Amino acid sequence: MKKFFNILRDCVELYIPIAALLIMFCTFVFQIFSRYILNNPVPWAYEVTVMCYLWMVVLGACYAYRDRSHVTFTLFYDQFGTRARAVIAFLGNLLMFIAFAYMFLPSCEMILDQMSKQVTSVFKIGLNVVYFPFIPFMVIIMLYILYDLFVEFMVFTGIGGEKYEKLMSKYDKSEAEEAVDAALEHAEQEKEMERKEGE
Repeated sequence: MKKFFNILRDCVELYIPIAALLIMFCTFVFQIFSRYILNNPVPWAYEVTVMCYLWMVVLGACYAYRDRSHVTFTLFYDQFGTRARAVIAFLGNLLMFIAFAYMFLPSCEMILDQMSKQVTSVFKIGLNVVYFPFIPFMVIIMLYILYDLFVEFMVFTGIGGEKYEKLMSKYDKSEAEEAVDAALEHAEQEKEMERKEGE
């Protein structure tokens, strides 16, 4: 079940945005070729590019949240201890969850009902299809936020112990930052070993 969930999650957060990027790039190149080489621009290229860009950005943002790849400013946040950071993160995530929960039903109503009555100019696709990724985006982000709230609660209350403190420290960094830290730590260990061998 967990494996199926991970495959489904990767499909939504990775493979669909990758496919959208590929289609968008190919369409963009084809449009340049048609416009400047064949002197015959195609009317549907812009529409495809915009739709693919929307799907790529909205669904790709879910993976960016999972990987902690969004730009964050942590100058003051990093000065606090683990429990204080947990409280700050908990309050911030709580505000985000309230905002997402507040706009969820109106957004669903707008996309599924009102936008279904409007279509795109070239393909005549309903705008509900074009903007549909915003619904899974909100669901996925709210689930991620709920999990973060749980971890942060376990940390600042002390219920979770060292296990959840390590988990939160891991979530404070992206995978790229963790890889850099691991490489630096490995380099320091090698230097230390060389120094001991020299003695």
